[in-house]
Amino acid sequence: MENLLELSKMDVKQSDIKAFVYELAEMLEWDMNDISYRQLFGGGLFTYKDVMFLKVHEGAFYFRVPEKMLQHWISLGSQVIPKVNNAKSGNKRPSLVAEEITSLHVAIEHPVSNPCKRPTYFSTNNFWYSIPTSIMDKNKIALILQGSYLLCAKEDKNSSKVNDLRKLPNITAALKRILIKAGVNDIPELEQMGAVKAFRAIRKINSKASYAMLFSLHAALNYKHYSLLTDNEREVLVKQYEGKIENRKHINNVMGCKSWAIA
Repeated sequence: MENLLELSKMDVKQSDIKAFVYELAEMLEWDMNDISYRQLFGGGLFTYKDVMFLKVHEGAFYFRVPEKMLQHWISLGSQVIPKVNNAKSGNKRPSLVAEEITSLHVAIEHPVSNPCKRPTYFSTNNFWYSIPTSIMDKNKIALILQGSYLLCAKEDKNSSKVNDLRKLPNITAALKRILIKAGVNDIPELEQMGAVKAFRAIRKINSKASYAMLFSLHAALNYKHYSLLTDNEREVLVKQYEGKIENRKHINNVMGCKSWAIA
């Protein structure tokens, strides 16, 4: 496709979309096998090595732009992606400012069934901007895309490190591997699930997992060593796992900890 403005047409063909993306990838010497595509409502999403870099929304192209490069893209004539209207079942309502399509928004609205295959979506300071109107040369597009991609990859990597399960006490490399195999990939997911549910998930793949693992998870979520748990706390955890305690208020009074940590 010679004219970049054609990529803003509503009737752009999917074959043209992929041809353009692979042409850019070839300019950047990216391995085509590392590029993945999945359809979204109203368009599609391209990732390279599990880092998002381009979204197709209603026939137009939008690149993922990190906050540090935002003003540069705007100065080149790039426009932010339109706001999303999440109305369902015919119930119309105006879109809110917060509904601009950020990477976090995409993750919430279009979750992947297998979290292990989910690209890194969670940087809220990344936005989607159109092909700059002042640039008509594909080589220049490739260059600014490269700059944006590298920053996004770096931010995603840093975000991943911050939420690494090994940052918590008691979480050894072996326990981290078990948690990931059980579907718990990072600290926010462990916090949301809680120690007991996480242990149940572990028991599904390893019926011989000991209660010591349950105690370690609970202590980790409360940022303390498992040896500091009292006998009473351990007993409550076991009873909750076995379904013998249902009253959350009673559990929290006994445990003296955050409610999410024992959900």
